[in-house]
Amino acid sequence: MTDSEDRPAEVEEADVDPAEAAASVGGAGGAEGAEDAEFLAAAAAPAGFSVSEPTDVKDPDVINTVLRHRLPRRIMIQTTSACNSSCIFCPHTQFRDKLPQGRMSDELFRSIIEEMSQVPEQVRINLFLMNDPLMDSHIVEKIHLAKEIVPNSIIGLWTNGALLNDELTERLLTSPLDGLGVSLHAHDASSYERITGRDDFDEIREAVLWLAAERLAHQRLDLTLMLRFVGAGHFLDDDERQALRQYWADTGVLLDILVGHNSRAGLVTSRVGVIQPRRWMAGCGDEGGPRQAHVLFNGKVVMCCMDYQRKLVLGDLSGESLEEIWTGDTRRQVLRKLYGLREAEPGFLCSACEWSVPVKRKR
Repeated sequence: MTDSEDRPAEVEEADVDPAEAAASVGGAGGAEGAEDAEFLAAAAAPAGFSVSEPTDVKDPDVINTVLRHRLPRRIMIQTTSACNSSCIFCPHTQFRDKLPQGRMSDELFRSIIEEMSQVPEQVRINLFLMNDPLMDSHIVEKIHLAKEIVPNSIIGLWTNGALLNDELTERLLTSPLDGLGVSLHAHDASSYERITGRDDFDEIREAVLWLAAERLAHQRLDLTLMLRFVGAGHFLDDDERQALRQYWADTGVLLDILVGHNSRAGLVTSRVGVIQPRRWMAGCGDEGGPRQAHVLFNGKVVMCCMDYQRKLVLGDLSGESLEEIWTGDTRRQVLRKLYGLREAEPGFLCSACEWSVPVKRKR
């Protein structure tokens, strides 16, 4: 262990998950002192803003590169569709009463994990997707089962922390969990309620402090513990951002301060500078996205964690295997549009997403 392993880190807006952090830095540590300037600028960007620089349309062989595996190396599993927050940068509440909701059956969960065990390389299993995973009262048992079936997996959770208590903290720390992220978003109760719609900031922060202390007491430095603050450039002033850095400086917790926030493919209007929909694209700025499977509670596999409307359903595990969906024609046709080999139709999910790569020219 080096001294840097317990120092907090700031990173720019990106697809940062605790399991990935665990994979890249051995469970603790990360890039330190990243500048906020880029995403402060992005917060006030014009409609053409994109996370990714424009590029030429990629070679058609890129599809074969993305499709070269018959199973994904990364997967997000929504064991429950429930969430107990109403964050202003999340469209979950827009569709909570309009789309089916529920909890994944134990049989379906096991079948997914068993199929992932066929992957010869190390896989990342994220037990969260457009939800709060602690709303699943059996989430700890699922962590144990996933690690038992896929011993070389990296397992991560992101939660708002509202359900953390002493008993659950103990169970999580004694489980084979590799990464745990808590979306805190603020440094005081007023900002927290304005952002999340919750009035229990003090209790949640105390629970996270207890978790951080118990992590050290249990000598679980192999467990990455990270706090996320989304849209800090929009929702927090300079004093509050500096105060939260100082507050968490000696806790051994990583800080993931995202100065901007994305529009969830055009669904969040509080995002300044939502892009104009693109008909031609040259890929995804987060290459982990197209290479990661996203499984909803009912077995439907959607293209991306931005698909809150469930517009791009690639298949259904109630009647297909994950391999069949992953190598199927539906996913292939979606990727052809994403990578600029075909023009996307109006309403195509990736067209309104900041992570899609704009093209300099059409083919």
